[in-house]
Amino acid sequence: MTQAQLQRRIPYLDILRVVACLLVILIHTPIRQYDAYYNSPSIASAAYTVLVAVNCNLFFMITGALLLPVTMTSKRFIKRRLRVVLFPLIVWTIVYLLEHAFLLHNFTPRLLASILFNPVEGLLWYVYVLLVIYVTLPLVSKCIEAIGKRGVETLLVLWVLSSFIPYQHGIFIEASQYSHNMFGAFANYYGYVLLGYYMHNYGLPIFSRAHGLKWALLLLFGIVVMPLFEFLAQGNFGITWQQHIDTVTSDISVNNIAMATLLFALVQHFAPKQYDRKDHPSAAFWWPTLSVCTFGIYLSQMIILRQVIWPLTPWLARAHWLVDSLVSGIFTFVVCFLLVLLIRRFPFHKFVIGK
Repeated sequence: MTQAQLQRRIPYLDILRVVACLLVILIHTPIRQYDAYYNSPSIASAAYTVLVAVNCNLFFMITGALLLPVTMTSKRFIKRRLRVVLFPLIVWTIVYLLEHAFLLHNFTPRLLASILFNPVEGLLWYVYVLLVIYVTLPLVSKCIEAIGKRGVETLLVLWVLSSFIPYQHGIFIEASQYSHNMFGAFANYYGYVLLGYYMHNYGLPIFSRAHGLKWALLLLFGIVVMPLFEFLAQGNFGITWQQHIDTVTSDISVNNIAMATLLFALVQHFAPKQYDRKDHPSAAFWWPTLSVCTFGIYLSQMIILRQVIWPLTPWLARAHWLVDSLVSGIFTFVVCFLLVLLIRRFPFHKFVIGK
């Protein structure tokens, strides 16, 4: 990476990409010990899930921070962004279809027929959503310019308030009702896109004396109080452990919004403003390199986890699920990173890993 390219990068966004990518892997690694993790209620499994569930939401925030407002023509923007994600999506859909057919032996015609609307592999959902966001982002950009900072703040407040609705499925409403309400998933993942845009351009006064305590209490409420309310107070209404987990870790939950805000603000505050090859050569090399590889790491993680890491580490399957998850996650990240570096050596790599 040349010095000019390096100076155009934003260090805190590179760091957030790497953190988000690792968290995505860590949310998948407990699958090997599904019963011990998902079906055995414990404080450890709940805490682990709450901490890593923020993963892809950080990616959406990075999208808003980098791409809003859209400064080029809509046609050029859409063409440019689709070129980055559409071809890799097609390639990895084929890869996972082949894995399901020949290695997992669960291929069905219905699986093939549904790929236009539903991903053949669960992790590809993020790319499907990203495609829709890219196509509509120029229009959203014009709306943001029209409503200004206060308008965005209003939308974000409504979005955060809507995230409390799922937590009513015990004390206030029947468990089956909360998914159908007038504000359910208000703005959906676009809330994170707007939040990333807002924090990148305006920031949060989280570290100032005047506002630090206020923000700390608000984030503590979302990250600690609401999950405790869900697991303790809601536990008397016939709600299963899995329903508790799904509520707290839903992408549009107050817990995830608070976690994403906190991580974004901390990295934004403490990361360097620019890379310095002279004083910090390692950081100037590793963070941009890892960041550029994160899309490829994300796309390849499940096939590497299933077909490489798990077969080579049967001894980990006998360890505690937390040890298994953390070690498997690190191994998966490293192997995927090496795979992406290898793919980048070929001239067609942009069609496989996007960059």
